Amino acid sequence: MAELQKTRAGTRRHEIVEIATRLFLENGFAATSMSMVAAAAGLTKASLYHHFPGKEDLFAACVTDGYAAELSQLRTIAEDPSTPPPDKMRAALMALYDTIITSPVGRMSPLIAEVSRAFPSVARSFHDDYIAPQHQILARIIADGVRSGHFNDLDPKLFLHLVFGPIVTLSLSREMFATFADLDRYFPVTDLRDGHIDTLMRLLARSG
Repeated sequence: MAELQKTRAGTRRHEIVEIATRLFLENGFAATSMSMVAAAAGLTKASLYHHFPGKEDLFAACVTDGYAAELSQLRTIAEDPSTPPPDKMRAALMALYDTIITSPVGRMSPLIAEVSRAFPSVARSFHDDYIAPQHQILARIIADGVRSGHFNDLDPKLFLHLVFGPIVTLSLSREMFATFADLDRYFPVTDLRDGHIDTLMRLLARSG
């Protein structure tokens, strides 16, 4: 019985996070109230506060929970002993694009930047629960590639900056100009993604 109640609570929490993510994307952080989330989720405010002590806690959950599946996917890629490092890296980069550019939580990048300044706890949670583990996973793939002779011995921090900078910039640009009818002409995800990944793989590749 206790296990069933725990499962139900986890499912309910996930539903609340999905609803809140949609409302944050539609209305922004400031204009999304706990009352709005509670009403959309069919809860009383008291019940919502039972799950999340405050709006910043709810927002942090939307961010970290939303990226949990992507982190799990990255770990699976990195830990597969049958896949060579170049294939792992390419798969990991594709996963990053899928999450940061196309997923609901990825589209929250502008809100994350805004809210993190006002609520340092959100910034800390986002960094510790998502950014740091993500960097560690990619650094592991790089290290495996260097050891196996597939990759050049590059500075991991510099390489990771080259990975994330263009992806985050593309995400922010597409959100900033989302009302453009010809958005894909200015910011074509597939072309930019493929060109970016090919460039990174050439930079990593060890010749000879």
